[in-house]
Amino acid sequence: MGAKQVTRTIIAIQLLVTLLIAAISLTLSDHRAAYSAVIGGGISTLVTFYFASKVFSVRIGSPAAKVARAFYIGEVVKLLLTVLLFSAALLWLPIVPLPLLVAYIAALMAYWLALPFTFNASVRTL
Repeated sequence: MGAKQVTRTIIAIQLLVTLLIAAISLTLSDHRAAYSAVIGGGISTLVTFYFASKVFSVRIGSPAAKVARAFYIGEVVKLLLTVLLFSAALLWLPIVPLPLLVAYIAALMAYWLALPFTFNASVRTL
């Protein structure tokens, strides 16, 4: 499993976790809570996708400085995009904050959930 496949696995797990939290929110509350969970998990998934596309835009064999620059730019833009998307969601969308945050945090935890599925690829790249 290569790095791009690991990224796809993480994004897939983030989407599954988001849908799970949305289903739980729909069961325990209403459609507005489920919608909020989808928005929160979607923010996490979207910024992960952006970061991965930025880091993998650098060609294999490029100088380390170029890879590091793509990594740092990707991380800064990811953080700014997260703040922007959360601000937009909280200001302009009819959301419930708790499911939004729970789904966002759960989607971030997808990195940990993906470890058992991607451990061999992680060890091989070291």
